[in-house]
Amino acid sequence: MRYYGGKSKLLDFIYDTAINIQKNPVIFDMFAGTTTVSRHFKENGCKVYTNDILTFSFYRSTSYIDLNTRPSFSAFKNDCFDPIKYLNNLESKADFITRNYSPYKGNLRQYVSVENAMKIDSSRIKIEEWFEKNLINFYEYAYLITCLIESINLISNVTGTYAAYLKNWDSRALKKLKLNHLDIKNNNHVNFSFNEDSNNLSIPKDVDICYLDPPYNGRQYTSNYFFLELIATGWFKNKVTPTGVTGIVKYDDKKSKYCSKVKARETLNDLLEKIDSPYVMLSYNDEGIVSHDDIKSDMSKYGQVTKVTLDHKRYRAINQDGSHSKTKESIFVLKRN
Repeated sequence: MRYYGGKSKLLDFIYDTAINIQKNPVIFDMFAGTTTVSRHFKENGCKVYTNDILTFSFYRSTSYIDLNTRPSFSAFKNDCFDPIKYLNNLESKADFITRNYSPYKGNLRQYVSVENAMKIDSSRIKIEEWFEKNLINFYEYAYLITCLIESINLISNVTGTYAAYLKNWDSRALKKLKLNHLDIKNNNHVNFSFNEDSNNLSIPKDVDICYLDPPYNGRQYTSNYFFLELIATGWFKNKVTPTGVTGIVKYDDKKSKYCSKVKARETLNDLLEKIDSPYVMLSYNDEGIVSHDDIKSDMSKYGQVTKVTLDHKRYRAINQDGSHSKTKESIFVLKRN
């Protein structure tokens, strides 16, 4: 999944750092994002907890981390019923997404094609209808929404974030949207996901390592991924108002203090003070709001701190400076007193 700050190319670096601390640790990924890190630990047999304040990330964690097998959808009378196949063959009709985020009837926004927008509308409405009628439980609901979001990510007309759409159509955006089942792995553990502000969480007693990957800079994930959050939360019960040229939906209650130069260090200190697990691993690169010297100084209040660093290819959005292509990705390891 295309995601700003994703750690897909750093998985071995993160996993090896954790395994050097403790073999087969219980991990709490407190800023889970796309669950890339969580899934890697789960696939390697570790028990995993996750958290993220964004709903689409929470549903993704619920699907990939909480579940050890594909949902059965047992409330449907037909044992052979496949909701993914049903949604792929569902008649498409225009609704909120089509009217606001595709070039429908002269609309200038083009996050997705009209055909795909109508498919998104019809699929999301049907999933909500099934949930309201108790034909699917919460885990099945989260699973189907995650399937839909993954399919959207493959055909959206953006560079990687949804802060803006492309003026010309990307070739992948012209492909037809198709939902697919998720590849769920069984780690033979009871895993669990939270949907909270990380600074308000209580850490489960069996956690060995809390892995922290907070935002490093001023770009809010609520803005960059508002479109996926909109698909997850829906437009059915609360009034949703697209604003501006891009049609962004503001989720101000989900903005992160880690994106504020004024509040980031204080917020990180607050979190470190509350964590009582034996170890903390903090990912942070050399372009972050908080300096590495400050991070090490603050973490040292709670125990012994070491740092491991890896040169990493820099993510660059279409409108960002391309003067350098590498960044240093560091992991600070805190062994609590």
